[in-house]
Amino acid sequence: MVSDTTGQPSDSKRRSYHHGNLRDALIDVSVELISRDGVATFSIAEACRRLDVSPGAPYRHFADRKDLLTEIAVRACEVLAAHITSVVGTEKDPTERLVRAARAYVEFAALQPALFEVLFAKEVFMGTNTRLTEPARPVVEAFLGPASEIPGVTPELATSLAVAAAAVAHGYASFLPGGTFSESPDALVIAADNAGCATRALVMGRAVLGDTAVALAGLPMQSWIDIAIEMKGDN
Repeated sequence: MVSDTTGQPSDSKRRSYHHGNLRDALIDVSVELISRDGVATFSIAEACRRLDVSPGAPYRHFADRKDLLTEIAVRACEVLAAHITSVVGTEKDPTERLVRAARAYVEFAALQPALFEVLFAKEVFMGTNTRLTEPARPVVEAFLGPASEIPGVTPELATSLAVAAAAVAHGYASFLPGGTFSESPDALVIAADNAGCATRALVMGRAVLGDTAVALAGLPMQSWIDIAIEMKGDN
């Protein structure tokens, strides 16, 4: 697992930066401020104060607040992709790789909460921000790749399975902040384990239903019940 690199220095501590590297320094201190206070209250002015630079200095590198947050989101994609790669390691089995990707996603959210928060902030949401298309591609591939390699999985089913696995991971990751999921010291391990188990269950369920799994999406509960009864009768 990666270590949390977003330190939280005291309010009185100001950071210096190397001449010509203000852009990276702004990103670093912004991540620290978001870790402390959240993205909603983050301001470029506070970042300037912490770096002891003029209020206009950041605008030589970023057009506005959204532009700066988008660059932080790019870093988030890179860190997330690297962590998934590390957790998946040399594993060859596609189901296990998908399970490990889900676990890694949850771990990333817990260990890098500021990056996770920015990645899905309304201003820069990775699903609608075209500047994040390429940085996010390795993350998407980490889920879609193994899903596509599971024996018997069609391309359509692979997409459905990859999205479902990512949604499960995101759900558990979202429960972690503030002790919502559990106040136990082992909350991260428990959440990651549950995400992995749920992902494995998704694979097993898709294997049983085959292409029918895609067609079932969005059906009312009674239709699910009727299908389950029919399948039981066939057995």
